[in-house]
Amino acid sequence: MDVAAWVFVATVLSTAFCAGVNVYTWLVGYPVWGVAGERFGVVHREYMARLTPVITVPHVVMFFSSAAGCWWRVMPGWACWVVFGLDAGVVLVSLVVAGPVHDRFMRDGLDEAGLRRLVGVSALRSVMVLGSCGVLGWWVGRMVR
Repeated sequence: MDVAAWVFVATVLSTAFCAGVNVYTWLVGYPVWGVAGERFGVVHREYMARLTPVITVPHVVMFFSSAAGCWWRVMPGWACWVVFGLDAGVVLVSLVVAGPVHDRFMRDGLDEAGLRRLVGVSALRSVMVLGSCGVLGWWVGRMVR
């Protein structure tokens, strides 16, 4: 396989993995925090400790592989830019909106407004990354015809 094919495979796999992580976090992970009660601090610290290998690294791979996909033109130009834009949006929203909420939780503990914000952000991220998966799936479908 050439470089472009590897870039495309990395984009498809990392984006699909990130879609699963985001949907799980939205529908299961964050809602469970609301019932953790006094154990929330322990649960959140464990979540943050495990964040890098399970969530951060795959999202970094997704971001850079989708950017490389635009460089290597692994799909039609518009499709590459849509995938990159959606994937970059997921990362940006995580850094700008979710990051400060997690910092506040680490410092002050759980608050209902912060949890609602995380659930909303997670829904947005899930929709964006699923949209990206849709474009990638469309291209895979065209490739296998």
